[in-house]
Amino acid sequence: LELKGPLPAEFTLETDVTIEPEKNTQLSGLYKSSGMYCTQCEAEGFRRITPMLDRPDSMGRYRVRIEADKTTCPVLLSNGNLKARGDIEGGRHYAEWEDPFPKPSYLFAVVAGDLGSISDSYTTTSGRKVHLEIFSEHDNVGQLPWAMESLKQSMKWDEDTFGLEYDLDVYNIVAVGDFNMGAMENKGLNVFN
Repeated sequence: LELKGPLPAEFTLETDVTIEPEKNTQLSGLYKSSGMYCTQCEAEGFRRITPMLDRPDSMGRYRVRIEADKTTCPVLLSNGNLKARGDIEGGRHYAEWEDPFPKPSYLFAVVAGDLGSISDSYTTTSGRKVHLEIFSEHDNVGQLPWAMESLKQSMKWDEDTFGLEYDLDVYNIVAVGDFNMGAMENKGLNVFN
């Protein structure tokens, strides 16, 4: 990708790319494993998805639209807040996520697949309600209540210890066996093996 200048100090770059996550055997960027799509973008995996500077000082805001078969991928997740979702032709559906806060590309995350979940909520010190949901393979959903309690306690600890309230409307965690790292603490969508 080459951008010929001169360029304005600020501009928006939109890319349209075609990739094949089913053939991605490096498990970096966007890949498919055991029927689930997942991203691993640290440290340089995002550039396997689209051209991007993979540096902590190169921050961007992301609006993501995920489309997939509704039967094989009923769960469509990304960072940020869920802005829209619905059905489209051919047994497919979509979800649109927007993260209002700039972040480096290595913290970008997408998960799509057939997962079970439990949900709850957390009310911040200022009274804002945050939707919490933890996903896993269907066989492991019974193990998630402990993780949910740990999440709520850690959110309270952040507020009590550092005065930091969580600033998104939703906090999702995915805990699955097919994630290639131990964990990736992407804001708004943590992914654990």
